Amino acid sequence: MPSKSTKFQVLLGRAVRIAMILLMVLVVLVLILWLIGALRSKIPPGSASRRAVVTTRPLTAAVCRLTFNRNMSAVGTIRAIHPVTIASRIVGRVIWTNLEVGAVLTKGQVIVRLDDRDLKAQLAQALAAVQLARAQLHQALINQRRDKTLLATGDVTRAAMDLADTGVATSQASVTRALAASQSAKTLLAYATVHSPVNGVVRQKMISVGDTVLPGTALARIYNPRRMQLAAVVQESMADRLHPGEILSLRLEGLNRRFAARVRQIVPRVQSQSRTFIIKATAAFPPGVWPGMYGIIRVPVGAEHPLVIPGAAIIYVGQLALVHVVQGQQVLRQVVQPGRHIGRWREILSGLHIGQRVVIPPGTSPAAPEVHP
Repeated sequence: MPSKSTKFQVLLGRAVRIAMILLMVLVVLVLILWLIGALRSKIPPGSASRRAVVTTRPLTAAVCRLTFNRNMSAVGTIRAIHPVTIASRIVGRVIWTNLEVGAVLTKGQVIVRLDDRDLKAQLAQALAAVQLARAQLHQALINQRRDKTLLATGDVTRAAMDLADTGVATSQASVTRALAASQSAKTLLAYATVHSPVNGVVRQKMISVGDTVLPGTALARIYNPRRMQLAAVVQESMADRLHPGEILSLRLEGLNRRFAARVRQIVPRVQSQSRTFIIKATAAFPPGVWPGMYGIIRVPVGAEHPLVIPGAAIIYVGQLALVHVVQGQQVLRQVVQPGRHIGRWREILSGLHIGQRVVIPPGTSPAAPEVHP
């Protein structure tokens, strides 16, 4: 049987272990509270952290509002207003072409030639058929005149005269048919030489010498570099803010240039999945603008009036943004919540109000921000 001293030692050891566990838990809790900032005092925006008496008048600037138009950006792509796809109208083998991507074409310029030997033979057959039909018509007219003379003397019957009249009509129809066939053969032969229908630039070449093309086969795609537009995807919420003829600001990222773009067309259909629609805007694009280039168009959505101060007036202490506010003969250091950079001005979301004056470093202009219409 254990003695009383042994039991006391066992109980004492348990008590020590429990105390150590509780101490460790307490240390962990204090460390967690310190890490999350629960043990550090916070200064809300607008509260004072120190006052000082002003001995010399510092350079200050007024807290004021900046008025400017708010714009939303829409991403678009340069496209040709009227792209042209040149296609073959007949079956043929390509024997010559001067198509090259980027080549400048003039209206009527020959760009592709197809093998036309069979077509020339068909035209020759059609012309021969015309000559044959005309000869048959000539003979039919002679027979008609002869039978008409013999009918007056009674040497031929009325049935023979009717047969002569029918021969003339048949021969006339044969001539008309032969002429139509020859005209069709001439047209098909003309299709063997492909001309550019408009002035433009070759964007895509789709055939090479030796290829056999069918009716409807695309030969090339061309566009007019003077007739291009930006097609931009715009949010559905801006549909009532845009109208054909409206002037917008357009920036081409590849050229790093801005243009005044006029809204040419608003596609009257909203995409059901993305809730967007398309606007098309034209501008006086210089040489070097190609279809497929990336552009950004700015759509005005109303005016903004943010509260601003010179950005140089803000001092950062750790994660805190502070300004020095002059109140009478004292300087109050105040916590603020800054927002966007607007030029040399900085938007203030909270911590200041109109009428206050903040201290700015020497050399900083204290002038009020200009008002943008």
